[in-house]
Amino acid sequence: MDEMTEVGHDIDRMCAYWIARKLDWRSKASEEFERLVCPQAFFELNPGRARLDAVNLCFTEWVLFERPLRQGRTPLQLYVDHAPDGVDTATVARLRQVEQTQFFSRFAILSKDGESGMARLRDVRTGRVYEVLDPHLCANGRWRDGTIAERLACVEGVWQVVGRARLYDRATPEQTAHDGPGEAHPEDRGDPYVRDASYFVRLLRDVMGLGGRYAPSLAAYVEGRRVG
Repeated sequence: MDEMTEVGHDIDRMCAYWIARKLDWRSKASEEFERLVCPQAFFELNPGRARLDAVNLCFTEWVLFERPLRQGRTPLQLYVDHAPDGVDTATVARLRQVEQTQFFSRFAILSKDGESGMARLRDVRTGRVYEVLDPHLCANGRWRDGTIAERLACVEGVWQVVGRARLYDRATPEQTAHDGPGEAHPEDRGDPYVRDASYFVRLLRDVMGLGGRYAPSLAAYVEGRRVG
């Protein structure tokens, strides 16, 4: 548990560093994200604070982990490459491991151990099985037979959650095995901007986007609160 807490603090500090410098990247990145995801909440008269918070959180995760900022490097990579003053070597070492191993996918929930906080998850896209330190998933009794989409990384040999966006789909993995959330759909072929986007972005478009095809069955949770 301690290692996950350390990594969480590391990522929070890195996030705060870039938010304090948002004038350098926020406007252009927001335009790009809105073009890719087309958040439905932006088209509603009164979408609710929680739904807007969910969009903003997913936007921040995309920026930090996936969107190149300078010289083809993401904010996470730049932070590791040139650590700010006051960031110790242990933090840099942990974040370097996050940078080298992190990925976002959907996982079938095979088993959960509430006492240890360990979950056994199968990546529905590759079939690979992971033992993941995920106390929040293990403590939620309602998340059982569907899939959980989240960002993982391996730090000091332990796979753990490093993103804040968690999207639980109550549909079984078999029900979405073909052309499921986040995959490149037939209708995307004429839009290379969407077709060539990351799996995370395409999944957000399916779930949060205007007319998203999987919005009815998939619930988004932000720091434990349901927002969709």
